[in-house]
Amino acid sequence: MKQLRVDITGLRALAVLSVTIYHLIHTLAPRYNFMVGGFIGVDIFFVISGYLMTKIIYEGIKKQNFNLWDFYKRRAKRICPSLFATIFLFMTLGYLLIGTSDLKRMANEAVSALLFLSNMYFANKSDYFANTALDQVFLHTWSLSVEWQFYIFYPLILMGLMKYLSDTNLKKSIVFLTILSLVFGIFFTQINPKFSYFILPSRSFELLFGALAYFYPLKSEKFKPIHIEAFGIFLILISLVIINSDKGWPTIYTLLPVFATYLCIAANNENTLLKNTFFQKLGLWSYSIYLVHWPIIVFASKIGIDAYFIELLIPILILALILYYSFETRRNYGKFFTVTYSIVLILCSLITINGASYRLVTAPPEGSQYGGRNIPFEGNIHPIGNTEKEIDFILSGDSFSRHYARDIVDRNLHVITIFRDGCYSFGENVNRRPEGIIDEKCKNRYANLLIAAEQYPDKKILIGQDWPRYEKALYKRIDNTPIEIEDFQKAIADDLKHLAEDLANRQVYILLTPAQTVFDIGATCMYLHELDNPLAKLLRTGITCQKEKELTIPPINEFLKQEIAKYPNLYAIDPNQAICKGNDCNILLEDLTPVFQDGLHYSIDGSRKVVEYILTQMGIQKIQLVKEKQY
Repeated sequence: MKQLRVDITGLRALAVLSVTIYHLIHTLAPRYNFMVGGFIGVDIFFVISGYLMTKIIYEGIKKQNFNLWDFYKRRAKRICPSLFATIFLFMTLGYLLIGTSDLKRMANEAVSALLFLSNMYFANKSDYFANTALDQVFLHTWSLSVEWQFYIFYPLILMGLMKYLSDTNLKKSIVFLTILSLVFGIFFTQINPKFSYFILPSRSFELLFGALAYFYPLKSEKFKPIHIEAFGIFLILISLVIINSDKGWPTIYTLLPVFATYLCIAANNENTLLKNTFFQKLGLWSYSIYLVHWPIIVFASKIGIDAYFIELLIPILILALILYYSFETRRNYGKFFTVTYSIVLILCSLITINGASYRLVTAPPEGSQYGGRNIPFEGNIHPIGNTEKEIDFILSGDSFSRHYARDIVDRNLHVITIFRDGCYSFGENVNRRPEGIIDEKCKNRYANLLIAAEQYPDKKILIGQDWPRYEKALYKRIDNTPIEIEDFQKAIADDLKHLAEDLANRQVYILLTPAQTVFDIGATCMYLHELDNPLAKLLRTGITCQKEKELTIPPINEFLKQEIAKYPNLYAIDPNQAICKGNDCNILLEDLTPVFQDGLHYSIDGSRKVVEYILTQMGIQKIQLVKEKQY
């Protein structure tokens, strides 16, 4: 049995603790601003992996016993069984508990994870209706895809370099490749932060820092290995506290945790500070913990478990131990496993077609779908409703404005709309999309609003959006200068002032941000009543199906009300007043139709009472052509 380096096992423990606690805190208790840099655990894993792969490949080639195919097989036997077990388990749970659209999305993620392409899948994903990471059960597998892609190409590169270069020049080449990837990653993050976060070229320098730890071990007469390691651990702990990903990742700040991990590995401290039993066991279990922690968080959220983050550590650890001792410690996987792996891959591919809709006793009601379904959102002027009658008002905004549109149509109103999802667009500022571009259709939304206001000079205007969603993405309209987060509220204030001036002598109503469940409990409850299996029945009669839930009213609403009150032609409307009493908000109607379609946006039926309230505040005549839904 090969001897494990105790210090590296301890580093693995530090990495998985960082990632797990970070995800638990910032998902289940986002009000706590603790350990904001916990995501660097993935960067630590990358450096460790780069070191170990370099050691295996380099020493194997030097001893003339390195076999590329054998290398790939050993990597597959190390990674694939536990990944397969995780995906099989949670796909089975998804099959039993969640609806068609969620299961379809989950199956797509599973396929990309099993093929080790999930980093590219998530990099290319631009679905504004998957607004939260909690919609993505296998989101965390992106890092495994990056590592596997590195395993494919790195031995080929190293074999080629070793064939033609001396050891000295080989080491220089690794340094050059590390710098090249670092520069690319920092530069590309400025252009396309979403892609840069997920793709191998932007992340290669982190793995190559592990190679540097192998080729350039630290030996110093002045500093003992324990001092170097202690300094590295100190820098990692500092990174956990001070680093955040507000400006994308990787950036120049990525060097801090990556270099810190390099110091810890290159020091090769045999009497490591991380040698205690807790860290050693946790390090051995780290891969299994990483695999199960995120799906457990997602499913706990989906079925409405109001757990504090500490409580979920127990099931995470228990399931990780089962996974470790049942799958990860074995290495005798052969053809049978390959066939089983392929079958599950095919089954997941079939589920991507229609989300296994045959599982449902009856189809979900149309009213449970997104309230802006089939309404254009290209940033252009578009009439909806009864266009034969006089125009009632103008409505503009992002998907949090569009989710009122279907109910407006059902009320026989005639409304001029200017929608662009994922778009902040006012006189002073616009937002940059996650893929790194400032969308021209988004920029034009405000211009088209002013055109519509000029065309219909006597009509009231209603504007709605999810205001805090753009906190990290605002840019000056004129010169594309980024707005710092600390200046976000000032930017909104400037835009409201600009809006009041551009639409002087007009009645402009500003919708505040709706409280959001984020965890899509309402839809989960609806589907549990349509799924005829014992587990679904148990959950729907237990903790999941509650008509009301305590939600957090977005703090920015108070600021918006204060700013809007400064201008006589601007009026604030709080949609939460329609369905909430204090912080207790409706999330299910009496017939179990969810108020929220995805935990964020209103469903068609869920928007009924909110639209009623909005129209009352605007003084618009209410015409109801559909059966009133009961809350």
